[in-house]
Formats: sequence, C-alpha cells, structure tokens
Amino acid sequence: MSKVRGRDYCRACGSKSLFTGLDLGFQPIANELVSNSSKKSDSFELHLRICKDCKLGQVQDVVTPQRLFNDYRYLSSVSSSFVDHAKDFVSKYMTQNEFAAGEWVLEIASNDGYLLQHFLKKGIQVLGVEPSVNVSEISRNLGIPTITDFFGKSLATKILDEFGYPKLIIANNVLAHVPDICDFMDGLELLTGSRTTVSIENPSMLNILKENQFDSIYHEHYSYLSAHAVSNLLNGRAIALKRIEEIETHGGSLRYTFIHRDNKEDLNDVTNRIFREEVEFQLFEPQEWAKGDAKISQIKMDLKDLIEGFQKEGKKVWGFGAAAKCCTLIHFVELQNGSILGIADSSREKQGWYIPNTGIEIVSPQEMIEANPDHIIVFAWNVFDEISSSIRKLTDKKIPIWRVIPTIEKYE
Repeated sequence: MSKVRGRDYCRACGSKSLFTGLDLGFQPIANELVSNSSKKSDSFELHLRICKDCKLGQVQDVVTPQRLFNDYRYLSSVSSSFVDHAKDFVSKYMTQNEFAAGEWVLEIASNDGYLLQHFLKKGIQVLGVEPSVNVSEISRNLGIPTITDFFGKSLATKILDEFGYPKLIIANNVLAHVPDICDFMDGLELLTGSRTTVSIENPSMLNILKENQFDSIYHEHYSYLSAHAVSNLLNGRAIALKRIEEIETHGGSLRYTFIHRDNKEDLNDVTNRIFREEVEFQLFEPQEWAKGDAKISQIKMDLKDLIEGFQKEGKKVWGFGAAAKCCTLIHFVELQNGSILGIADSSREKQGWYIPNTGIEIVSPQEMIEANPDHIIVFAWNVFDEISSSIRKLTDKKIPIWRVIPTIEKYE
C-alpha cells in the first residue's frame, strides 16, 4: 500500500508520528452538492490526525484540490457579519498604515471579492487569487483583477516577476485548504519583501477540542492549525511571526501576522499566552482527544434522540445553513432521510441543490418558512445570531431554534 500524506506521514514536516484526534468515519465531500436527490456521491475516510512533532492537525489526501474547487458554492459575501469583519479589517489597516505610490494588496483565496472590494473603493491597487472559476468571475465583475489558479511557489514567482513585492498579503481561511502546505509557505516566503506584511486567519484547532467543533472537520480542510504548528511552519524560512490575535470568526479564529525575518521583534504578551494555553489544555496529548471523542459521541446520541422524538410527535424539523459543517454533522450523526425535511440557505448558489447522500434539498429561507416548520436547527452555528435574527424577521411564529455546537441548546 502506498503511503498517504496526512494518514501515514505529516503534510508539514514528514514525520510518521501521527495520533488519532477524531475519527468521523466515511463521508462525502462536504461542499460537493448534488443536483438531484437520487445521485450518489463517493465517500472517503474523514479522520483527524495530529503530528506529535510539529503539532499540525490534518486529514489525509483523498481528493484533489481541482475536484474540491472546480465548482465551489461558498460565497463569503452571503454572510453580512463576515463582510463587516472584512470591512473592519481594511479600515483598521488603512488607519494604521500609509500606502506609497505603487504599493498594492494581494489576497490569496479572494473568493467573491468580499474583502478586496473595500481596498478598491479606497483607491488601492489590488490583486486576487481564487482557484474557483465560478467564484473568481464574480470578483472580476466587481472590478477586482483576479488570477484563477492555486497559489504556491510557481504562481508566486509569476506574481513577483509581474508586480513586485506586495505591501500586504492576506490569506484568510486558506492555509488549511492546501494539500501541499509547504509549497504554499514557499510562495509566501518568496513574496514577502522587507516592507511586506502577511495577515493570515484560520480557525483555531484548540476550539475543535475545547468547544466540540468536530463539524469543522471536512475533506476540504486538509490541515487544522495551532499556534505551535504555524510557528513550526516558519522554521528555517525568511519570514517570522510578529504576533497572534484572537478573533471571533468561524467560532474562534487566530490571526497570524508575519514579517520578513530581518524585521523580527519580540512576541507580545497575548501571543505568548496563546502558546501557553495550547500546552496547558494538552492540545497535543492523545488522552485529551480521547475525552473529546467521548463528548462528541454524546452529542451524536443526544441529537439523534431529540430529532427522533420530534418525529414521533409529528413535528416538522428543518435546518438552516448548508455550510460544509452541516454535511459533516448530518453524516456523523447518521440522520436518516426525512429526519431533516430541508435546509434553508441565503445563498442562491446553493438553493435547489441537495446535501450529498441524504436527499435533503437546500431551499430559500422564505420557502422554509412557507413549509411551516416546528423546529429549526441552525447548522451554521458560527453565525447563529445573524441567522436567528433573520428567521425572526421572516415570521411572527415563535419557532424553537436549536444550536448544536458546542452543546445542544434551544432558543425561543
């Protein structure tokens, strides 16, 4: 049997010292929605492993990035809170930094232009890199120059030759999405000049364990980042960690700021505390993950019992938020066809499609309300407040709204 990256050896350091974090069984590709209810999708092992040496969490390579992102249906701009987050980031950066003539901003995984549009409005030259053909076209329609390609050392070389060093590189929620994480880091290193700042945001692996966020695990996320893992990725490179900030997006993320190593400075207190917390919580200890596995197994049983109870009462259960985490949770909990009658989502890109291997259709929020649901489960719990508020605006009926992560709770 050939060796598989992420299963038999670490995708970052090559170590064979991997231990099981969480095993979620076999699942379809979360974002590979299907066009009809009867179409069957391939399932692949979804098993989080953690490297004892470099501290990177990871799932094995089972599908190519081309398959994952050829027809991608996640649009960042659908979430108003996420657009506001991007706008705040741009405003803060512009307040703290001045742009000289010719200085520009690069965003890797620029999606539909949700962030770069704010720099563009301020007259700043921008460039996006987005591998999804359908999504990058949306960005171009906003006037954002966009390269439709996967980022790595090869593309970084072409960008450097044509545009020079960027003043700012933004790479939000993408480092986890690349199978060859070292090639991605090589590209960042190449484009980081003496005046370049790199800003990267990614969900914290600590929160997966601490807050039972197992549904954040899916094949599209090849890697799961800790502060220790990111720091180890910088070893031997011409880029250095400047600071880490805690932010609220995606249920708790970390923002890493890199600079050229010649500009390296001492880490601040917040950054050092984040490193300490990972050790104190025993994030890299197999026995702590075994406890986490027991917690999510309990969530699985409790949710199945809850929904089966509703069915016996003749109640109609609907979901809201057809995010990738929805697919992971539904398949892990092994919800049967008919358990969830449909899932509402505000993205028109997803409406009319089906969650793979479930027969569950994705509809508009208005269609869900017209179906008169008795209970609504919010799968996109990271924007729970935004979603619950939108539901309340659609109907006067006091429908119980449920949140599953980190624990099962009802809101009325």
